[in-house]
Amino acid sequence: MDEDLIMLQNFDNVNEFVNDVLIPIFPNLKLSNSFMVSSPDENATSFNGQLIPYKTFEKTDYEYKGDGKFIHFTSLYGLKAILDTGYVRMSDLGNLTDNSEFIYGASVFEGNEIFDYKEEDLAELKRNIFCLSACESNETTKRDSFMWEAYGDKGKGVIIEFEINKMKPHFFSLGKMQYGEESKKPLKKIKELAENYIEKKNKIFPNNFLDFLAELQSFHKSKRFENEQEVRLLLKEDKYHKKDSIYSDINSKQEVRKYNKLFLKGRHPFLNCKYDLSNDPSAVFNEFPQIEIKNIILGFEISVENKVDITELLIEIKGEYDYEYEVFQLDIEKNIRKMQ
Repeated sequence: MDEDLIMLQNFDNVNEFVNDVLIPIFPNLKLSNSFMVSSPDENATSFNGQLIPYKTFEKTDYEYKGDGKFIHFTSLYGLKAILDTGYVRMSDLGNLTDNSEFIYGASVFEGNEIFDYKEEDLAELKRNIFCLSACESNETTKRDSFMWEAYGDKGKGVIIEFEINKMKPHFFSLGKMQYGEESKKPLKKIKELAENYIEKKNKIFPNNFLDFLAELQSFHKSKRFENEQEVRLLLKEDKYHKKDSIYSDINSKQEVRKYNKLFLKGRHPFLNCKYDLSNDPSAVFNEFPQIEIKNIILGFEISVENKVDITELLIEIKGEYDYEYEVFQLDIEKNIRKMQ
């Protein structure tokens, strides 16, 4: 058989898999690339695929449709580190406090060898997926007692209110977290369609199924986290496309872990680099988006005297790095007032 014809048939078979198994659930999902090996006389039986991350969630329950304003709870120490270094860390999923990250969604695919489900492989996948957790910015989330207790140093920390200058950077997924078993219906439907596909057609099938659908599985958490109402920015490292913004560090468990730098406005080191054929310097944001901090809100358990000192320091840092944020405080009655 003609080799060019076999190659065309292979790609047709990949498209057939995508159309039969994935598109019914995620209608805007598209492949960024697929790789397969075949002999001169036979079609490929498997392929290694990757998704276009920023298109995956369109027209689904995962899609974020807000106004682009987010809040992130952290400690005063964490805030100072962010402002001084000029970047926010996107931690890998394996370095988060919830050990069931990714596994909670991936567990849907247990019990059938065609998905090649191995927990040791999931652990390695988690080390190469990075996320920034945030909430939509509104008057309710800014005052949420649970979030202040869990992530805002029990009211002694801060809220960072920010925007992302590029809402759909090429290599990132932005979406709403899904909570509980009921929310796994899309993954369960994909499993059902995949099993039916391989049984009836016995054609090409992904040999990296869990990695292939990593973005989908990374947006599921247990029902007990539902109060967080998290909006997540996700980056999956591509071994064929290494990113200059990914670094390594040592965590409190003496483990070497990677993280991705999400740079603050005015602190972006790649603005003078050319990453594509465009002469537009802002094209770099397609690959390296940046954070624009709009406001900092001091927690209600910080004393008034300390709030004054902290505000003076934050204003000093603002002038040093030409930041554009304003400083507010949340008082004990949960009123938000600007610091003068």
